[in-house]
Amino acid sequence: MFTTKKRTFNQHDNEKESFYKFSAPNFSNQSKLNENISTDVCIIGGGLTGISSALNLSNQGLSISILEANKVGSGASGRNGGQLGIGMRKDQFYLEKKFGIEKAKFFWKIGLDAVSHVVNLIEKYKIDCALRQGVIHVGNTKKDYKYFQDEIDHMQKNYNYNNYEYFDHNSIRDEVNSHRYFSGMLLKDSYHLNPLKLTFGLAEQCLANGINIYENSPADKIVDNQKEVIIHSGKNIIKAKKVIIGCNGYLDNLLGSKRNYFMPINNYIIATESLGKDLASKLIKRNCGVIDSRFMIDYYRFSEDYRLLFGGPETITSHFVKDAKSFVSKRMYKVFPELKKFKIEFSWGGTLAISINRLPIFGTIMNQKLYYAHAYSGHGLAMSIMGGKMVAEKILNKSNNFDMFEQINHFKIPGGNMFRRPLYSSAIIYYRLMDYLNRL
Repeated sequence: MFTTKKRTFNQHDNEKESFYKFSAPNFSNQSKLNENISTDVCIIGGGLTGISSALNLSNQGLSISILEANKVGSGASGRNGGQLGIGMRKDQFYLEKKFGIEKAKFFWKIGLDAVSHVVNLIEKYKIDCALRQGVIHVGNTKKDYKYFQDEIDHMQKNYNYNNYEYFDHNSIRDEVNSHRYFSGMLLKDSYHLNPLKLTFGLAEQCLANGINIYENSPADKIVDNQKEVIIHSGKNIIKAKKVIIGCNGYLDNLLGSKRNYFMPINNYIIATESLGKDLASKLIKRNCGVIDSRFMIDYYRFSEDYRLLFGGPETITSHFVKDAKSFVSKRMYKVFPELKKFKIEFSWGGTLAISINRLPIFGTIMNQKLYYAHAYSGHGLAMSIMGGKMVAEKILNKSNNFDMFEQINHFKIPGGNMFRRPLYSSAIIYYRLMDYLNRL
């Protein structure tokens, strides 16, 4: 039996509106669970992992119910930076060293397929989510050019992959007009988009496919009842043959000690007033998303109405910073000091899950009645949707992709929940120091 007490989803209750909520069309309110039900599949979490798994299981003769503790898309799925990136969170050099070339190539293909799968869903369901092509990785140090060149060369020779474009010290300034960067690399197969619009669009398709969505219905307790699983939500219970948990950083105690394999952290984003197309193109020439090369990254892009959406520092306490606008804007002004004269109209935060090796965590318990996928480590916009697809394929016996990820040997953060934040914060202090020293 697993229980949860602390509810991470309540952190956002007093938060002002995010840009995504401001810009996205309303998703119709779904009723709260107010009766006992039986279902073939109960999915806990109304974010992209849960919604994707539901879509991929639909039209298979199964009854499917989604339990969302708050509102659909209220977690990281509707709060993230909107960068739809290829590959895994770790590069191919790391994956080859850890797993060997063949398995590294498997992970690379999954990363490519994840992005193309999302693009195909957007086209199939005609989801207006401001999809734009291109993400640029920018080098904060003079040494980064060597990494970019090595990666481009390695991927061309060993993967027959050529969809990069390299920028030297002179050309990167033409692409991203900031003195902070010395080189860069464009990922042509990556995109950026409005993640809440995407989440709502996929959730609408769930409803069209006859999937039940219950909002404001948190799962409180999960019990293995041999032939079925019992989920308690308030005074009601759900009897299910299969359970999928897609809560990511909002998992809390729902899977007991399983949460000790990742660290929940909070990240923050601000949105300026609209800068207009002309100024936007002067700052980021091709309207690409941008990610820098530091361990504690900056990531930013323009919205569909030319606001700069800038994400920056993270915090590892369980509480959000009180003034995210000031917290993030200091980093934005270092990149684009000319933006000090423009208003910051939105600021918000979200919780994500980071595994030690930065690879997602997949697993199954209760004699393969319960499945989980989480810890996308800041690279989850594509992988959460692919993760839901892989969970569904596992349940339907359609592929072994889930098994390949489940076989990854993840490290448990020592000391349990009491010590994982202090241990992780010590590591963060070290890497922040390295980021600072590398700039000298």
